[in-house]
Amino acid sequence: MTQSTPTWTVRQLFHFTVACTSFERSLDFYAAIGFKVLRDNRDVIWGDIVARNFGMPKAQGRGALLGIGEGPLETRLDLIEWLEPKLDAPSGAPIEERVPQVICLRVDNVAAAYEDLSGRGIVFVSTPRSALSVGIINVCCCRDPDGYLIELIEYEPGLLGSRIEGLPRRQEGSG
Repeated sequence: MTQSTPTWTVRQLFHFTVACTSFERSLDFYAAIGFKVLRDNRDVIWGDIVARNFGMPKAQGRGALLGIGEGPLETRLDLIEWLEPKLDAPSGAPIEERVPQVICLRVDNVAAAYEDLSGRGIVFVSTPRSALSVGIINVCCCRDPDGYLIELIEYEPGLLGSRIEGLPRRQEGSG
């Protein structure tokens, strides 16, 4: 008789983590773009299980679980200011020459979001622009306080993502 293997499935993406250098400054930024605090963990001392789980000798941080969208399946961001270990300093290259870390938010009315957020002091690296040939009504980016690119994108209704059918393709083996 063979032993059956237990089955498992992934239910959803629970959260993604954003490391920050100033918890309060980053919390203010993410609140400004629409995230809500679901759970404030900034004063919690993490148990040893956190370090063991991450394969680290020590792990401590100040954080909050944030959400955007409608619960209970909203998109969640775990904002953490790492205390142990400290966040590594970025490379010496100018920020615009580094490989970007991007968080893309699908938005209704990017132009209005741009005007609102710009008016509240959020600095954008690009202004809203359209690419209707691929289904993008408007897209633009700003940076969070630690350099993550926050992309705001608005697609034509019914599109999963950009239309790629007519775009050129790289040949296999080429960069």
